Amino acid sequence: MSCDSTISSAVDPTAAPLVLEGEGVVLRDWLDADLPHMPGLFDAPDMAANTDIPSPFDADAFLVRIRRRRAQGIVDLAVTPDGGEPLGLVALHVAIGVLGYAIGPAHRGRGMASRSLRLMTRFCHEELGFSRLRLSIVQGNVPSQRVAESAGYVRSDDDVVERTNGLGQLKLLETWHWIAPVTSG
Repeated sequence: MSCDSTISSAVDPTAAPLVLEGEGVVLRDWLDADLPHMPGLFDAPDMAANTDIPSPFDADAFLVRIRRRRAQGIVDLAVTPDGGEPLGLVALHVAIGVLGYAIGPAHRGRGMASRSLRLMTRFCHEELGFSRLRLSIVQGNVPSQRVAESAGYVRSDDDVVERTNGLGQLKLLETWHWIAPVTSG
């Protein structure tokens, strides 16, 4: 798949630290101090079923994974209400404009995923110059589809893609996209 935009900004999202504030959330880098919170966020059957986060969950391995992905151009940020305790994550694959999100089970239903996705989408558009962004959502994951819709994403007519989830199962992923509004000048 190609990305319909290039990064045209001096902002380097892979450079640490990265902190984004808005929409009533603060997105920030993961810290060693977050390790105790990670199992409660990510060690859940639906998390592994709908993402590539492995189950059983290993917090130390996950922190290593996040840092390795950063070096590969994939930015994983902790979703927080105020810069403190993490409630989930939002991710950006910088080279291809693909976003992802996951909120811990105890923190769902408060709009954290929608607000985080809107904030990251705005950052990608306004600061990085993306005119199109994508999400991959497990087919039938209605809560995630609602999050995407609330952030202005629509289901694309791209072919469904098969991927392995965190349980080692093959899942069908639908592509959703966001296209920058056309502005008249």
